[in-house]
Amino acid sequence: MKRVISLLAFAAIFLLQAYINDSGKVIEALPGNYVSSIYAAEDGKIYFATDKGLSVYDGDNWTTVTTELIHDLDLEQLPDEAILWLGTNQGISLLLHPVDAAYEASVYASDDTRIVPDHPGLAGDSVFVVRIDDRNIRWFGTNEGLSALREDQWPVINLNRHYTDDFFRNNRITAIDYSNDTVYIGTHGGGIARMVTGETDAITGASPYDHPYSMLPSRNILAVYADGSDQWFGSDEGLVRHTGIDARINWTQYFESDGLVNNYVQSINKDLTGNIWFGTKGGVSSFDGASWTNYTTDDGLVSNNVLSIAIDHQGNLWFGTDNGVSRFDGSAWASFQASN
Repeated sequence: MKRVISLLAFAAIFLLQAYINDSGKVIEALPGNYVSSIYAAEDGKIYFATDKGLSVYDGDNWTTVTTELIHDLDLEQLPDEAILWLGTNQGISLLLHPVDAAYEASVYASDDTRIVPDHPGLAGDSVFVVRIDDRNIRWFGTNEGLSALREDQWPVINLNRHYTDDFFRNNRITAIDYSNDTVYIGTHGGGIARMVTGETDAITGASPYDHPYSMLPSRNILAVYADGSDQWFGSDEGLVRHTGIDARINWTQYFESDGLVNNYVQSINKDLTGNIWFGTKGGVSSFDGASWTNYTTDDGLVSNNVLSIAIDHQGNLWFGTDNGVSRFDGSAWASFQASN
């Protein structure tokens, strides 16, 4: 069943004041240096999912909210409140935004009461990917497959003829994004799967983006970014852009030979001026539609292994890495790390 626990029992809360050393690098800011996901809220607060907890930065101070590993996070804006959804190894945690010391955290796990008869709720307790689409359907990629939650019900996902029951279990879900009624699901081993959401609670499998038509450089997809009619897919062997919905046409591949800093592309986002940014194992690339600009530790990144990218309301870029966070305002860099 759904469990509700007090935050004070859920995790310790403590405030960390950032300290800047002589090199300009901020220490004692994050609970952990492996920053797998970042969310920049419209009110200026920025949330960081790390291997040692969730941290929030308000522009001056850092607050560590939880001390457990957080894989991913997203924010759902409701009419009267906003909720943070966190993917953990113990299911999904829900926190009110903005986070303070007085909230309670709701936790969904795989043993929840089955609201839909004869249909499971959360597929597995290790939730690696969290994405909320524009219909407020919450999508979860877990160790045991795909789940979707709409309001307080788990809609039945009709895999149709395109997927098997084991597809999302055997091909781990690595990324999820959406455009209009189509949800794009990146997998490790299965390429790009697609789901279509109807006006009701119906969720139906659509034809996958797969070889030989898709021109995906690899079936190991690490990042998905849907931008109107364009979809960008990062893999362990390069980057591909697709336009439209016809899987047979309108594909463009990009590799190091084209200007990409590294072929292992694991995060994608777009800045306020329309440039697309790609986080790789070899640094960051920016693409304006014609030319590439690359950044590495030589320029100011705290690590070349860039796991996540977010853009705040001021246009600053935040890069989560395996060694902390870097912020780039277009000219100057600042980096933030854990103390240990």
